[in-house]
Amino acid sequence: MASPEDKARAAAKILPRSLEEARGAVEARGLLFLRRLDRLEAGLERVGTPREAERFARATAMFLLDSLPLRPEACPFCVQNVGGNSCEACGYAETHGGECDVETSAFGQLIEAVIDLAGEIHEIRDDPSTGAVDPEEAKKELGASIARSREAAKALFADIAEADVSGLMEAKRAYIGAILEALPAGIIGSRKVDRRIEMVAFRLEGYW
Repeated sequence: MASPEDKARAAAKILPRSLEEARGAVEARGLLFLRRLDRLEAGLERVGTPREAERFARATAMFLLDSLPLRPEACPFCVQNVGGNSCEACGYAETHGGECDVETSAFGQLIEAVIDLAGEIHEIRDDPSTGAVDPEEAKKELGASIARSREAAKALFADIAEADVSGLMEAKRAYIGAILEALPAGIIGSRKVDRRIEMVAFRLEGYW
C-alpha cells in the first residue's frame, strides 16, 4: 500500500486540466448511472417469482459493477499519460506497483478482482432456482440496494466537486466500497460470489 508521501508525490504530477477532465468523466457517467438506476428501479414491479427475483439481483449486481469509475477517462493519471509509452512517466504507476497491466499493479489487481466477481455472477445465470427467495422480501431488499447505490452516487458527486487529485481518488475508492456493500449478495445466495466480493474489497484497500 502506498504511503501518504507516495500519494502526494504521484498527485503532484497531475496538471489541473487532467484533473478536470477526469472529474468531468466521473460526473457524466454518474449522471447516466442515476438515470439508468431509475429505470432499473421501475422494473422491480415486474418481479413476481423467486427465479425472477434472483435474475433481477444478478442483473442489478452486474449493472452496479459496470458503474464503477475504473475506466481510463475517469483517472487523472490515465488522462494525463495516455498514448505511446507515456505510462512510463505515470506517478500512479511509480507508487502503486507498476503500470496497470502488470501483476503487481494495485489498479490491475483491483480490476482483475472485479472481473472475477462479474464472471462468478455471470456463471450462475442458468443455475436452477432454489425457490428459497421470497419475491416480496427480495423486492424490498433490491429496493434498498438501489437506494444505497443512489446515495453512493450522490455522495460521490459531492465529494469530487472541489476535490484535488488525492480527493478524487479517495472519493472513487469510497464509492466503490459503498457499491460493494450495496450489491444484493443475499439474494444471489452464492458463497463463491461472497468470496469474490471480499477479494474486491481487499484489493480496494491498495487502490489509493
